[in-house]
Amino acid sequence: MNQGSKVYLEKYLEDFGKKSTVYTAIVEAITNSIDAIERKKNNQNGVIHIRIERENVLKDTKEPKIQTITIEDNGIGFTEDNRNSFNTLYSQQKSKDGGKGLGRMFFIKYFKDVKIESTYLKGGAHRTRTFSFGRKYEIIENEVDTEADGIMLTGAKLTLSNYVGDAELNEDIDRFSHRILEKILNYFVCDNYTCPKIIVHDGSSERILNNLIGNDDSYAIQAKSVDAIIIDDQALNYRMFELSGVYTQKSRIMLTANNKVVTDVKLEDYVPEFATDFTKKDKDDKDRKYIVRFYVYGDYLDINVNNERSDFRFGDYQDLIYPIGKKTIEEAVAKEAKILLAPEVTTRFNEKKKRIESYANENVWYKNYVPHLDIEKMKINPSDLDIEVELHKVKFEQDTARKAKITSITNSVNVKDINLSDEIAKLVAEITETDRSNLAEYMAFRQSVLGLFEKALEWDTEQKFEKEHTLHSIIFPVKRDSDNTVYEEHNLWIIDEKLNFTTHLSSDKSSFTESDDRPDIAAFHYPVSYRENEDAYNPVTIFEFKRPNRTDFINKKTDEDDPVDQIIRYANQFRDGKLKQPNGRNIEVGETTPFYGYIIASADNSVKKWLTDVKNMKMMPDGEGWFINYENINLRIEFITWDKLLKDARIRHRVFFDKLGVQK
Repeated sequence: MNQGSKVYLEKYLEDFGKKSTVYTAIVEAITNSIDAIERKKNNQNGVIHIRIERENVLKDTKEPKIQTITIEDNGIGFTEDNRNSFNTLYSQQKSKDGGKGLGRMFFIKYFKDVKIESTYLKGGAHRTRTFSFGRKYEIIENEVDTEADGIMLTGAKLTLSNYVGDAELNEDIDRFSHRILEKILNYFVCDNYTCPKIIVHDGSSERILNNLIGNDDSYAIQAKSVDAIIIDDQALNYRMFELSGVYTQKSRIMLTANNKVVTDVKLEDYVPEFATDFTKKDKDDKDRKYIVRFYVYGDYLDINVNNERSDFRFGDYQDLIYPIGKKTIEEAVAKEAKILLAPEVTTRFNEKKKRIESYANENVWYKNYVPHLDIEKMKINPSDLDIEVELHKVKFEQDTARKAKITSITNSVNVKDINLSDEIAKLVAEITETDRSNLAEYMAFRQSVLGLFEKALEWDTEQKFEKEHTLHSIIFPVKRDSDNTVYEEHNLWIIDEKLNFTTHLSSDKSSFTESDDRPDIAAFHYPVSYRENEDAYNPVTIFEFKRPNRTDFINKKTDEDDPVDQIIRYANQFRDGKLKQPNGRNIEVGETTPFYGYIIASADNSVKKWLTDVKNMKMMPDGEGWFINYENINLRIEFITWDKLLKDARIRHRVFFDKLGVQK
């Protein structure tokens, strides 16, 4: 390597091949040997020997670590061109065969010592060449090139010694052979191609990789299916392999050209059911996990691969020049995969569909949208969030489409169109389904609010009721008014359904009174007032909340803590024009303006006696509520216990929960 092109190799290797493993280096060496045999045009008699040398240690439960691997072939050898290619980063010598010119860098990434011994022909005479791989600035070091002495066969021997990778390298011969074979299956795809014999030697044991591919369960790698597919008059072939004992790998579609894998894609990208391993029973009735690979080959791919064999000249889909594209081929093969593995795929799909339907049954507002969901494209084991996102998308799309239809019909000029009535009938049916779904969603929200409200009324670990702030916030956000509170943020329907249609004026005591006194429980000791709109004849509703289990308000000497007197006082302040809206505008109140007051509090026997004997209120039939009418000021006050408030809200919603299928 000349001075101007020097690269410090060890530094270069720090970032090189981060997703590679030591088997990347081994397979690269085997591929080089296959290429060398192909160049010699000697595939029928081509042989590659892979010899493993392990640490010389006593046998224990694990295989001794592999220290040295040699790959020896009877190919063309390290000719002058091969030698120069090895000494050049990003060499283009094998680009037409798919080589990237960087393969030998994997050797020195995983092995400290790398050596080449080769016999080759030059000018009709045999020569031998030996050299080692440098780790500093020179790739080729200690080179010796001499005339061969009595050697008449060409070939090469690569020795990889002193493994320096992070992961252990101690697989037994079967696992070692399997891991190599699964990476070079592309050489066993085409019937008209003969892969050189590849033999792994480990001490006295040996495995011929070519013989490890079968078609029954006694083989870890099985050739299961060979077939042809026609896509727009283009004939392609595929061979499916079934692989057991693989790790962290996915079922894939591999597009090949001239026995080399050019591109590959995960099958799950087209059929999500291929995302995980399949399982079947082996001959011993044990579970056997496996994945599948589809190798696609044919003249169309061979002719249209690019010069570097890194991609094809055609794009993803058909264009003016190329009749089919990559995705078109992959989609066709994915359909074949679904057919070939139909039982497994169908079972997984049905489980996924059942999971989605179960989610929709629990969230009933989505039930009508499940038929519009493209379940096939959803991942195999969707989470609740995955399902929610997909259903929400469909709901949005369907609702938007319905709105567009309505707009189209209402804006139609030709209202006498003969199909108009049919279209409207279908649209009304769809709208009804949409409304039902939206109502179910809203009812489920209310059910959750009531559950939260009930929980807040329970005793806590210190035998105290939940803080008033929490209860008040559930019904209406604390210290908020009509300027910063929207309809969806309050739950006044817990008290009375008609309060959904009121306009909030204020929930801040300072908006109702100029008194300097401050309650000891600020979250509950101020009123909340509502009315429907600005017209004087519309009602004003005032609320007074008392902390659960608090009853001392009946013993106060003044009316500051007497909730009945408080509401009367606030009603009179409204009538006298002493109170204004938060924005400073007057509150329109007339002689006939109706007032409603709600007191939400606890009621023990002393409170019940106080309500009837002192406040002259009448008991409601259920014994948990009291009321009184002050006709002179058009005011009706109701005293409701916290338990009654929750119970009445549940009773009002029961029929909706039942009819809409909202789970309790």
